[in-house]
Amino acid sequence: TMMPTDSAMVTTNKVDEDIDLNGVALKGYRGGMEDSMISFLKSGGYTNAADDAALKDTWYTFDKVNFKMGSSTELEAGSQVQLDNLVAILKAYPDAKIKVGGYTDKVGDEANNVKLSTARANYIKSALEKAGVGAQVIGAEGYGSKFATVAATASDAERAIDRKMAVRFAK
Repeated sequence: TMMPTDSAMVTTNKVDEDIDLNGVALKGYRGGMEDSMISFLKSGGYTNAADDAALKDTWYTFDKVNFKMGSSTELEAGSQVQLDNLVAILKAYPDAKIKVGGYTDKVGDEANNVKLSTARANYIKSALEKAGVGAQVIGAEGYGSKFATVAATASDAERAIDRKMAVRFAK
């Protein structure tokens, strides 16, 4: 049996804290998605970004939004809280726009991986539209395993880091 890696240990030790969104407390991880996005917005980072190129390399990975294996329409329990938090952040900063990205691990047919990750990104986009912030979501894209870092031969648990959903600010 393998010892868990450091990153796996960090994940299990994450504890929800109150993240301050202009006086409203959101439940999230210190240094997690909400915390990082709000800090960037509060610092004027979005307002001061000259154009989309200045924003395109900084992605915020969902800590809790996960799809059921092989599904692009069923979220794991606990995912909705973070989607709701993202909606709250966008409503608090109506000028901010985002793009959604979907990613898979290196296992399986790449065409299918791209299709699955695209469908997942579009699912998140439509969930945000239904929540009333659709005008702020200007794109959704699936990248398949293009940015995956863990070998296909690694264990399922090790490859989990590559199976993710993320957002970035956009202009």
